[in-house]
Amino acid sequence: MTPSDLAPRRLAGDLTVLPLGVSSGSSRWSPSAVQPDDARLLDGLRRALEAGAGEVEAPLFDTADSHRCGHAERLIGKVLKEYRGAKVQVASKVGRVQGSAPHPYAGPRVRHQLEQTLENLYLDELALYTLESYDFGLGDRYLDPVIEQMRALRDLGQIRAVGLRGPGFRSSVRSVRRFLDLFDRIRPDVVWTQASGLLPLADLGEGEDLGAFTARRGVGLVIASPLAHGALAGGRTDRAVAAWGGSAVNCAQAMASAITHGLAELAGQFGSSPDALARVAVRFLLQRVENAVAVVGVSDDRTAVHGHHFLGRPLSEHELAEIGGIFSRIRSVLTQSEGRAPSVEVNV
Repeated sequence: MTPSDLAPRRLAGDLTVLPLGVSSGSSRWSPSAVQPDDARLLDGLRRALEAGAGEVEAPLFDTADSHRCGHAERLIGKVLKEYRGAKVQVASKVGRVQGSAPHPYAGPRVRHQLEQTLENLYLDELALYTLESYDFGLGDRYLDPVIEQMRALRDLGQIRAVGLRGPGFRSSVRSVRRFLDLFDRIRPDVVWTQASGLLPLADLGEGEDLGAFTARRGVGLVIASPLAHGALAGGRTDRAVAAWGGSAVNCAQAMASAITHGLAELAGQFGSSPDALARVAVRFLLQRVENAVAVVGVSDDRTAVHGHHFLGRPLSEHELAEIGGIFSRIRSVLTQSEGRAPSVEVNV
């Protein structure tokens, strides 16, 4: 029997998906990253589709047009073409790919990019289309036209929900204020963000984090990178350390050591396999944020992070408190190590 906390979750309107979804990833598509292994990504996507077969609701596949200029979308499209009729909801993003336009949001750019995205994916509609950038041109000249386009696309049934990228744990006060202003103007159906036990949901002020804010405002939340780019499943720690700005060698070593020590504590209680560690990290978020869906990168699969069987039984309140304490101690060391490093401007 599926635990009740893993019942399908309503993100927006009639958009209901399984609480655990799949992502084409984020940091692996950065310009400095090594070219991803397409065969491995395709294999992970196929396994995710097969794991969701027979479910009442579909899993969410999350990607972005900025991931190697549509390459990630085309990989997902390839798999969807192979599995015609498979239950899946696909989300993508817009706002970073400029093409030949003067700005990523200029003129009918959003509509044109959606058409390309749908072609890449072999789909007629997107479940969720997220505005990924806060840059709407000088004086926000493109903001109102973009809002009109997004609402028109939703009304026409080409997208089912409008998304807005939310701030991260490391976002500046200015960025948080910008998000709150855009949220009130755009009125999104869903907010997308990155968070994990190492980088928790952004604090929006007055004791309210992004999870509580979205729940209060009645919008869904998509949480990407819940495994901290694989670090919380026992993988490499370098990308998680980089998110904290740990560039100095001594600083990075101290941060990596803190993560390794914290994972050893979790392993002592829940098991040391990548699956066991990943289960704890993902469940920790899903049980604490009931309006959220977590999407795990398919290349973070030293684990079999697919389907309800992976997530197993609910964590007890005592276990949640223990896990929260371990993550808090890791973050404390990361913060102290960061304080000893040279001051840098970090965009997360």
